[in-house]
Amino acid sequence: MLDRSNPSDDDPFEELASAACNLLADSLGVRYCGIVNADEATLRASSSEFWYLPDDVKRRIVTGLSDAVLTAEYDAYITLSSQLITLDEPNLGGTLGALFFPETEVTVFAVTPAGREIDATRFRRAAVSALPILYRLEDLRMERLRLLQQASLLTHVEELAKVGGWEQTLASGRMLWSDEVYRMHGLEKDGMLTLDRMLALYPSPARERLTMELERAAAERSSFDVTTPIRTASGDQRIVRTVGRAEMGPQGPILYGITQDVTSQMSAERRQWWAANHDTVTKLPNRLLFEDRLETAVQRARRDGRQFALIILELANRNHRTTMSGYTLPDKLMLDVSARLSAVTRGSDTIARLSLNEFAIILTDVHDRETLKPALSRLQAQVSAMRREDPGTDIVVNVGVAFFPEHATGAEELTRAAEMALAQSRRTPSEPVRVFDDQIANDVAKRRQTILARARESLKKGEFVPYYQPQIDIETNQIVGAEALVRWHTVDVLLDAKDFAYVLDDHEVGGEVGRAVLNSVISDIGKLREITQRPFRVSVNASRTEVLRNDFLDSFLEKTRNENLQPNDFIIEITEDVIIGVDDQTLHDKISYLASSGVEFSLDDFGTGYASLIHITSFPIKEIKIDKQFVFGIESDRRKRAIVKGIIQIARSMGLHVIAEGVETVEQQEALRDIGCRYVQGYLYAFPLPFDEFAAMLYGGN
Repeated sequence: MLDRSNPSDDDPFEELASAACNLLADSLGVRYCGIVNADEATLRASSSEFWYLPDDVKRRIVTGLSDAVLTAEYDAYITLSSQLITLDEPNLGGTLGALFFPETEVTVFAVTPAGREIDATRFRRAAVSALPILYRLEDLRMERLRLLQQASLLTHVEELAKVGGWEQTLASGRMLWSDEVYRMHGLEKDGMLTLDRMLALYPSPARERLTMELERAAAERSSFDVTTPIRTASGDQRIVRTVGRAEMGPQGPILYGITQDVTSQMSAERRQWWAANHDTVTKLPNRLLFEDRLETAVQRARRDGRQFALIILELANRNHRTTMSGYTLPDKLMLDVSARLSAVTRGSDTIARLSLNEFAIILTDVHDRETLKPALSRLQAQVSAMRREDPGTDIVVNVGVAFFPEHATGAEELTRAAEMALAQSRRTPSEPVRVFDDQIANDVAKRRQTILARARESLKKGEFVPYYQPQIDIETNQIVGAEALVRWHTVDVLLDAKDFAYVLDDHEVGGEVGRAVLNSVISDIGKLREITQRPFRVSVNASRTEVLRNDFLDSFLEKTRNENLQPNDFIIEITEDVIIGVDDQTLHDKISYLASSGVEFSLDDFGTGYASLIHITSFPIKEIKIDKQFVFGIESDRRKRAIVKGIIQIARSMGLHVIAEGVETVEQQEALRDIGCRYVQGYLYAFPLPFDEFAAMLYGGN
């Protein structure tokens, strides 16, 4: 029932309840009447005149009625529904009568004029007739209250989600908007809402597009989904998404839907896209965006019958090139290089950073060596300027060039041609700039066959061996594991994997090298277990070919058993190129089978691939290795620290082990320690070592 202490002008049901009490008073011939909740001493409804009584009188009546009813019911168990209780109230000038209804726990009261008595039968009949009306009013009031609460909740939800609802009756053109749609468009709720007024806020051609979608949906009784810019009535620029549908309503065809302010969402998506497609240091496009740009350039050139040049540059510091394989150049130098490359190109060209020390340039409308010369001259001038300005940095630049369509008609083939030319420039210091030609292709093919032939001979001699790089717990300075890295160790030279990529990429020879190295690793770990019982695990890199090879898993388990080793003595490192582009279910089954046997998997180069987060949730990955490009410069780059810290937090939440690769300085180590990274590997601690040296280091640390 009504529980408000005063009537309210903004609640029509209060007024209706008061009107019902007025009718009850008139039917009884009394001036004051109302309803009291007896057990709570609360006035629920009354005639209008009752509200003009003094507050103390109203309070005594309500309290007196409740006390009398409760006392009578407690003391004598009187069924008051058949009796009148008369209470004296001198200030009213009459007699107060009350009728209690036990089933509803309310009391109906009436006050007669002076000198008059209440007809009990008439009073009872009128009260019984009035109560259902008052209860119905109460039900409607409570329903209205719920609707108001739901409307308020919907308003809050719309405001938080920046989405509002709308409806248009097609026959009349009448439009109904929620408050949020008004706010979104910067309009006041003035009752002047029309479709033309709304469309005027959409600039051309967005206005025409939205109009066409509305008309099409209305004509076809279909739906639409369109995202367009708007300029609000106050002049703000926003982007809104409008989703609508047409169907038959109670008064004819209607269009209805939602409009959402997606300005912030679109801005966030653009920032995420930019971060995923650009190098964090130089702000240039990364390899992912470069490949997309190159594919677009190929399609446009093919369509328009034009030519262009692809240039791939590799930079190295001559002072470190022979002593530290994989040494990375400072971020400051990379920023300088990117600025100088921008100075030798035009706005229509594309510059990208493909890797730590490698850049690519797409030069439009360059189709032969003559038209390429000016750009190469400007590039050489910039390199010379770098050397003059920083004599301590002895930068070596090698350049490979390929032309579309002379050397290739596809993006992948064109990149491969430029990389072949780059490789040739490395081998001819007197010619740091090489343009791809048939001779290079022939030389590469011959070199490839020669290398593969030598690799087959080396396999027979056992010259493919594992080198071990320790993994360190920086809290205890103890070796907790090692990564086994393949080396080609002949009597003349020691080569690391990047120097014989042709071999590893070959399906036949690469597979044989992988098996030979894995056999050596398992044998070495068996020997180490005889030297020390210190707990540590060895990471073994597995290529796509090896993981998908049918006998890889069974062979691995059999060999570990033969050496009395446990599967969890190893962790197999895979990269995203192992996962992407294969039958996920087949691969998942293979990895899951090995994981069920106790072998754990690590995702290498984490953070450099676009789908790393997906893979650590869909595959049984137990460890992630943070790529060295995020570690290099982390001591001074707050963005890199934020990225690595985020990776560590994600890993911890998922129960994953984390190792940071490429730690080369104490400052990098301390920066990693500060953000919570405990396990590391890199040149700061040790270069990859042959088995005997690694065993001595491990044993000496006991």
